[in-house]
Amino acid sequence: MTPTTATASPVSTTPASGSASGVSSRAPKQSLSQQDFLKLLTIQLKNQDPLKPIDDNSFVTTMAQFTGLEQSSQILASLKQMGQSNKVLAASGMIGREVTVRDSFGKETLGEVDAVETTDRGVMVKIADVLYSFDDIVRVAPVPETKRS
Repeated sequence: MTPTTATASPVSTTPASGSASGVSSRAPKQSLSQQDFLKLLTIQLKNQDPLKPIDDNSFVTTMAQFTGLEQSSQILASLKQMGQSNKVLAASGMIGREVTVRDSFGKETLGEVDAVETTDRGVMVKIADVLYSFDDIVRVAPVPETKRS
């Protein structure tokens, strides 16, 4: 067997962002996506030694783990959608009821729910033409007889 020598390729030390520190401001990924996993697996298969291919058991185990991860992701997405649907259902049951909403500063607003909307901020209840987050509701009660017309 003949020894091989590695040659170093020139590396630029000039920062890509133009900052003097050379430290990238981009945060590293904390986890691999499914796409990242498939890319790594493809690269591993392309670069394997043809005389020593990946062990079948190892490959099957890896694929089983990937399938389990995919199914877990699908279940999580379904549960999130069900949770959102449950919030809409619960909020719609509050239409015509008196609720107390507490904002992040602790200020409470009391009023009758007129409508329910789903926005990019989540499920919202409308009280006197103002939208409040469903998650900020702290009290629900029937509208007092004195307020009904």
